[in-house]
Amino acid sequence: MSLLRPFACLSFLLLLMAGLLSRPALAETGAGQEQVPPLLTCVEPVWCDVAQQVGGSALKTHALITSEGLDPHHLQPSPLMARQLAMSDAVLLNGATYDDWAANLLPPPVKLFIAADHTGWLAGEDPHLFFDLPTVRKTAREIATWLMERTPQSHQDISDRLALFEKQIDLISARLQTISQTYHGAPFAMTEPAGERLLLAAGLEMTNQSWARSLMNETSLAPYDTALLETAIKQKAIRFMVRNPAISAPQASRVENIARQAGIPVIAIGESLPAGQHWQDWLNTILTSLEDALKQTAPQAAHNHPQP
Repeated sequence: MSLLRPFACLSFLLLLMAGLLSRPALAETGAGQEQVPPLLTCVEPVWCDVAQQVGGSALKTHALITSEGLDPHHLQPSPLMARQLAMSDAVLLNGATYDDWAANLLPPPVKLFIAADHTGWLAGEDPHLFFDLPTVRKTAREIATWLMERTPQSHQDISDRLALFEKQIDLISARLQTISQTYHGAPFAMTEPAGERLLLAAGLEMTNQSWARSLMNETSLAPYDTALLETAIKQKAIRFMVRNPAISAPQASRVENIARQAGIPVIAIGESLPAGQHWQDWLNTILTSLEDALKQTAPQAAHNHPQP
């Protein structure tokens, strides 16, 4: 997936400098006025959902992406998006090259949170950090700390909300541990590594990491890696295939079709929080699909190793 061209960011910076997207002056809060919750903007709805669960009524959130399946890497920011970012009290980004372009549109007064700051992400690795439980936990805590300092009157409510959210993380972590105990080392393949961090945390083994990351980063797919992947699928050396609905590359469609023809389950893990779901609902739905695929392809000793 390609990054936003530098000249696009420069154009928006010039607009900001020219005052076309200037941030309006903040109104002073009088002693008798009701305090307005701070506004936190995200590129992806999933990060706004995490922040909103922690902040509750003490926080207002706004996500720039409103359509499911839209890839932040390919997002072309509009002047309205740039204005929204500039008018925010804080901005929460995924980082890791996923939505870094937004950081270039922020004036100095805006507080910037980057989830990637909480992980040892390296260039070329899976940037979908909302599937990484430790990163989500640390990001939620950071947002909570900022909010409690900003709205001390809501300290207890925010603390309680954070505890409830961390409980959801703990439940998902326990579920991953159970999957790992039952299916540890089960091989799988992906067309693109959205969800890679979640599946690796479940103790499963990704067999085509180099191929999937090459497709994600839009670099040349090595013929040798492609041949290995197709052979593994045809020989049913993987338990399931993961597809990213946001990807429409012909190479991805080809291996998905080969998997279906071989009778290998193909499950979808996208990059967009489904409408009407919270972060934890989304991950639990993915884990249910994962468990179903693993049960469907469970080895049968009597079938695979016939007695003489």
